[in-house]
This record gives sequence, structure tokens and C-alpha cells, in this order.
Amino acid sequence: MVSFNDELLSGYRLTLDKQFKSPSEALDFLLHDLPLEYEISNGVYIIYPKPEQVKPRNYLLSGRIFDRTDLETLPFSSIIINENGLISDGRGTFSYTSATDSIFNIKISYLGYYLLDTIVPAGTNYNFKLMPSVIALEPIIIEGSSIVRTMKTGTTPGISNLNHKIAYYLPGNGDNSIFNLLRLQPGIMAAGEQSTDLVIWGSYEGQSQYIFDGFTLYGMKNFNENISAVNPFMAKDVKVLKGGYSAEYGERVGGIIDITGIDGNRLSPSVQLCVNNMTINGLFSVPFNKKSTIIAAYRQTYFNLYDALELPARTTGTDKKSGEETYYAYPDYRFRDFNLKYSGSGEKSHYYFSLYGGRDYFDYAFYQKIHPNIISLYFNEKNYQLGAAAFYGLTWKDRISSNLTVSYSHLQTDRDQDKTVEKTVGNQSIYSFIEQYESALNEVNSRIDNKISFSEMHYADGGLGSIFYSRFQEGKYQEAVLKEDTSLHLPYIYLQDNITLFKKLTLKSGFRADFHTKSKKLYFQPRLSAMYRINDNFRLNSAFGIYNQFVSKNMIIDESGNFNFLWSICDGSRVPVLNSNSLTLGFSFIKNDYLLSLEGYLRHTGGISRTIESKKDIYTYEGDGKTKGLDLFMKKEFKNQTLWICYTLSKTEEYFPYFPTEDYLPAMHDQRHEIKMAGLAKFKSFHFSANFVYGSGFPDPDQLPDLVEYMRPYKRLDAAAIYNFSTRKIHLNAGISVLNVFNTENIKFSNYTRIPTDETNKVSIHAESVPFTPTLFLHIYY
Repeated sequence: MVSFNDELLSGYRLTLDKQFKSPSEALDFLLHDLPLEYEISNGVYIIYPKPEQVKPRNYLLSGRIFDRTDLETLPFSSIIINENGLISDGRGTFSYTSATDSIFNIKISYLGYYLLDTIVPAGTNYNFKLMPSVIALEPIIIEGSSIVRTMKTGTTPGISNLNHKIAYYLPGNGDNSIFNLLRLQPGIMAAGEQSTDLVIWGSYEGQSQYIFDGFTLYGMKNFNENISAVNPFMAKDVKVLKGGYSAEYGERVGGIIDITGIDGNRLSPSVQLCVNNMTINGLFSVPFNKKSTIIAAYRQTYFNLYDALELPARTTGTDKKSGEETYYAYPDYRFRDFNLKYSGSGEKSHYYFSLYGGRDYFDYAFYQKIHPNIISLYFNEKNYQLGAAAFYGLTWKDRISSNLTVSYSHLQTDRDQDKTVEKTVGNQSIYSFIEQYESALNEVNSRIDNKISFSEMHYADGGLGSIFYSRFQEGKYQEAVLKEDTSLHLPYIYLQDNITLFKKLTLKSGFRADFHTKSKKLYFQPRLSAMYRINDNFRLNSAFGIYNQFVSKNMIIDESGNFNFLWSICDGSRVPVLNSNSLTLGFSFIKNDYLLSLEGYLRHTGGISRTIESKKDIYTYEGDGKTKGLDLFMKKEFKNQTLWICYTLSKTEEYFPYFPTEDYLPAMHDQRHEIKMAGLAKFKSFHFSANFVYGSGFPDPDQLPDLVEYMRPYKRLDAAAIYNFSTRKIHLNAGISVLNVFNTENIKFSNYTRIPTDETNKVSIHAESVPFTPTLFLHIYY
């Protein structure tokens, strides 16, 4: 007995001459390649069509995030979709996939902008536009729900994003607003006033990196921190990676400051101009068909900025005098830089070409009669910095995006230094030192980064690239003639996976591998981080990573105890490859406009080169350093006021074979305690701000490494008052800023020189930190 639909079966013609043992065997054979099935019911063979398999449907949501006023893309925005969190990429784009939801509740936040909370159906190429906040007082978090706030702090270990716009309201020169904001963050040292580098979680000079628009800024030498490495008019997003960062970042064993440049106003031409009593800074932006923009920016110091400066000095040796004496130096400083950028976007693409050129000139002369000698010192240094990057990003499938970047960085340094000590009677020379050299460091980096989204809680990213370093040096160091030309090629690859479990635990695991072509060695660097959300208010996070660095800024200490830093390529033999491992564990709490963040860290760095010169020979040693510390950050927001305080407890020690003991000794930049406080308030059209920094002091360089004595503490109070005036098209800020209100005498821990006056005694001269410095400024935006 057979039951079937005659009309259905008549659509298939078969011709067959074959015997079967049973009806079931016959039907199995007949229906094998047909969309038909059968079953037996009460002895009846029932033939019916196969049921269609309904494939599970994935609902996709993708788009890009913009500033509503000028269509500037907003990178690394915080996004919450149906209670799942993610971050947009450097182009402001994101992609989200769900197998269960076709309607999405999306919340988007960005520092300095109002929260966007809306509901949208599944779809692609959405443009989400955020409105800038009228009160830009938030350095780390924006106003909104507590869920959104936690996306910016305490979510990712060792990483924070800063709203650089509030830096204009902090005390200090507008041309250095980015540095002014960075120095007030926990884990970034403010005491000692580093002029060319940042000390982040105990990192040594040259171990931290500035990245702007994809290329490296090796740092310009400036005097009293009047100029930051990046023009603040050109900055859009400031990302601080103190340690434990993931595999897409490499090339450094310390911290990284990753700054994304603006794309410009795509709606109308715009002009910015800032004038103060030290510098002038201007920017001009022109749009093309609302799809692309060209931007040009230029800044420059005035001439003859400084009068003769008092420098604290003291005599050390067998006839050591009590107290300190004051001598005078005559400095000269000039700086200028230029930015040019063209950027645009298509329906699924984004591109830019960014250029940078900068030059600074710094010198000072010192002449003093110190019975029975005449001491003279002349120092001159010129730095030239070039940078360029070409970028193209494409979302070429709904879940896959790729970014291609090619960048070039160049730093050239010309230095001339002459020190002499002569007796006043007979003009007999006691000490003479001459240094004249020119060095250049080049970096070419080409890379492609890819990201693929598997589901709403799972995505992966990876990339590969190649870095080429080259270095050139020639000149004269005392009687030695220097000449060196070397290069290094480094192919690299990275992969990492990101998955969220139970909507509470996010794991990111990956690795980075660099192939050192000179030593033929593969440097494998695993990375792992975990973020756990206890509830809407509490978060725990931790990260561990191994890092390598293939160019290093090595210290050279001459026979008088003076030190200089020179960039070298790590060839793996003469100059070892830097290596570090970093571990961080953090906790954060946020509720009712209160924020509390606590983060502990451990870092061990090996492969540190140091050259010691004596009258007989020159010796190079390899050492290592270790840092442990704790960062505490507390913040309270009021209606129109913001107040925060941070405290860093740290200990940085090092060991080199030339030490008189086998124990680890304090490093030159070791500081146990640092406290920072900052407050901003708005009353109608006026903004008032103040910040205070206290540092417990650094080891006395005259005593290291034999003794460990700490120099006097660092203290500095700054204040500012700003008036805002706005019309429909013109915005004006004018005000006064005062650095070091009480004119407290501080010194730079790394800027000093020692000159021997005879066989046993020396004069140590320390460069003074920022003195009482009032600044009047006018900022116009059209």
C-alpha cells in the first residue's frame, strides 16, 4: 500500500530495471537523489516532499559615528547594543551581529559629547551623529547612564581615553594642552618635568612612544614644556596605554600615547587662531563636497623668549661646600612645526594622507668665575622631525573590515657641546670636553589590520606588517671620531581573539611575533587580558603581556658623571633587544557621579644598555630594571564642576654589573610618592581651574650608585581663568594662566651637568623647572 501525491511525483521521470529485497529498499533507492522522503504508517508507505531547512538568520547592524556639527568621525566611541558593549575602530565604524534580535537598542557615547540613546532596525551604513556637550569638563568619563560611564574607565586594563578638549581649560599654554592633561593622570610622572619623554609606570627614556595618525613622533627638545609634541588643534582622540596592552601595538616596552588626528570640518571652511605671549598657532580647514577635507596648521615661538636664568649649583668632592650657590645661564629657544592633512570617506571607506614637519633650536651659554677657576659651558642642540602616513580603511564585507597604513618617521639631531675649566692665573686648562655629532633615525612601517565579527559576543582581529629602521651618526666625542651607519628589517604578525562569556566576562587573548633579520631570531610575545563586570557599578580587570623593542635610547655617562642619550638600533649582539613583561590588576567603582579606580602594576625590563666612560677606557653594560606601583584615581562631578585627585605609589629599581653591590638600587627616575589634584568650574561664561602636583623627590644623581639620597620634593600650583564669548559663527576664548603660582624652586631630575674644578671637586648645575610664568592668550574659532 502506497500513498502519494500524483501531481508531485509526476514531475520526476525514472526508468529502472532492478530487483529489491523489500519495498523499503526500493523506495530508498528511488528517492535517494530527489527532494522526497517517506515513512510507514500502519503498513502504508507515505511519500511526501522533504521539509525545507530554514537557515538561522543573522541580523546585522553596522555604521559610523560622527560629530553632528562638522561630520568629524569619532574613533574608539563606546557603544552598548542590547546590553552588549563594544568599541568603534579608529575610523568610528562598528559592526554587530545578532541571531535573535532584529531591533537594536543602541547607546553611543564619546568623551565631550552627549549620550545618543536610540532604537534602530537591523541595517548597514547607518550614520550616527553625536552632539558636542556644552560643558566640556570631563577628562575621562562623559555624562550619561552609569553603564556608559564604565565603558571608558575600569573596562580595559592599563588603558584610558582622554577628552583633550578640557585641556584648554586647564592651566598652561594652549600649545601644550595635551601634555598638561597627560601629566595630571595617574601613572604618568609630572614631577621632574620631562621635556622630551614621558615616564609611564617606571619606563626609561625612549621606552614610551608618541603615535600621531599612525607615525611615530620621536620627540622634540623643548625648554620648560612650552610646546607639546602634537599641535592640540590637530588632535581628536588621545588614547593612553600604560601597560598590558594588546597585540596590535608593539615596538615599545613602556607606555604608548596614541593620538588620532582630526579629519576637519566637512560642512564649511573653518579657522582657528591662538595667540599668547610665547607662541602663535593657527589652523585652516576647507571641505570638498562634504566628502573630504584639507587641513593646514602652523605654530611658532617668538624670538628671545628668555632672559638670563638662575641655575642652582653645588660643589661636590673632598672639599664639599655646604649649601647651594646660584649661577646664571643664557638660553635661547626657537620652535616651529607644520601639519598638512587630506582626508575623506566613501560609503564603506575612509582615507587620509597626513604630513608633519618640525624643527627646534635650543642652546645656552654659561660663564662663571669660581676662584681660582673660570668655568665656561656652551650647549647647542637642533632637532628636525618629519612624519608622514597614508591610510585607507574599507568595510569590504558586512562583518569584515581592513585598514592599510604606510608611515614614515625621521628624527635628526645635531649637537654641539663645549666645556672648559681654566685657572685664573696662568690660563692653565684643567678640564676640556668637546662633543660634536650629527645623528639620524628613520622608521618605515607598512601594515594591514583586519577585523572580523562572528557574533554579538565574539570577534577576532589580526594583521601583518614590516618595519624598517635605519640609523646614521657621525661626529667627534672628545678625541674619538664617531661614524656609524646601520639598519634593521622586522617583519611581524599578530592575531587575537575577543569573546564575551555570560555577558560579564570578556577575554582577549593573542600574540605578536617579530622576526629579527640580523640575528634570525623570532621574538614571540603573548598577550592576555580579562575584564569582569560584577554589576553596573563594579568592574575587575587584569592583563599580562610580553613586549620587545628594537630601537633604544641608550645612556652614555662620561667620566665627570654627565649623561647623554643616543638612539641605537638593537642588533641583538652589540646592542641587546629590549624586553619587558607587564602585569596589571585593576578595580573600578562608579555611582552617582563618583568614580574610584585602583590599579596595581608590575613591570620588569631587560636588555637596557648603558655606556660608562673613564679616563682609561669605555665600557658598555647590560642591565635590567623593575617597577612596582599602585595608581589611585578618585573623581567627583557636580553640576558645573569637576574635581579629581590621583595618587601614585611606586618603586623603580635597576641593576648593572658596574654597581658596587649585587643588590638592585633606585633608578634615577625613582619616585615613591606623587599626588595630583585638579579642579574645573564654570560660572556662566567664565571657566576657572587649578591643579597641584607634589612629588616626594628623586635620587641625587651626584650620589648614585654609591649612596641613595633623595633630593628635595617637587611642588607646583597652577591656576587659570578663561572667558568664553560665542556668536552664531565666531567663538572666542580669552584668559590668563599662571604656572607655578608661588614660584617654588624645583629642578628637572634629568637636566643637569657636572664640571670638574680640580682633581677631586666638581660643580653640579641643575636646570630649573618652570618658574612663576604668567601667560595671556586669545583663542578665536570661526
